[in-house]
Amino acid sequence: MAASDNVVRAGLTPKFKDVDTLVAMLTYSCAPIEAQKMRPAEYPYATLNRAAYSSGSAVVLYDPPIEEFSVVRTLLRGDGAKATFEPLAGPSIVICTAGRGKIAVGPTARDVRAGYVFFVGATAELVLTSEGGEDDEFITFRAFCEVEDHSNGVQH
Repeated sequence: MAASDNVVRAGLTPKFKDVDTLVAMLTYSCAPIEAQKMRPAEYPYATLNRAAYSSGSAVVLYDPPIEEFSVVRTLLRGDGAKATFEPLAGPSIVICTAGRGKIAVGPTARDVRAGYVFFVGATAELVLTSEGGEDDEFITFRAFCEVEDHSNGVQH
C-alpha cells in the first residue's frame, strides 16, 4: 500500500481502530483462482548476454493492476550469465532470493547473495551477472515505480 495519512485501521496497532468503516469500504468479488492469478509477461527492457540466452535464463514482468509498482523477476543460470537493464525513470529496489552474483549500478559494482537488497536510483543502468556452477541459479526480484514523463506523455 502506498504511504498515506488516510488510513483506516482495524487492528494490529494501538492507534484508533475503525472496523465498521473499513468493512464498509471493502469490495468483494469472487472469481476462480485461475482468473485471479497474475500472469508473467516478457520484459522487453532487458538484454541477456549469450551465456544467459543459451542457458535458458529469463527476465519476466509481473505487472499488477495497480499504479504503485511492478516487479521484474530475473533468473540467470550458470556462471557469467548477464542481464543488462535499460534505465528507468523512477527508483527501484532489487532483492536476491537465490544464488550469487554481481550487481552493477552505473560504475559501482557489488557482490550479491541471497538476502541482499539494493536501492537503484532513477535513470541508472542496472547489470546483473551470475557467479557459480553450471547448475546454479541466480534469482532476483526488482520492484519499481512507473513514473510518467509529463513532457512527452511516456511511461517508463
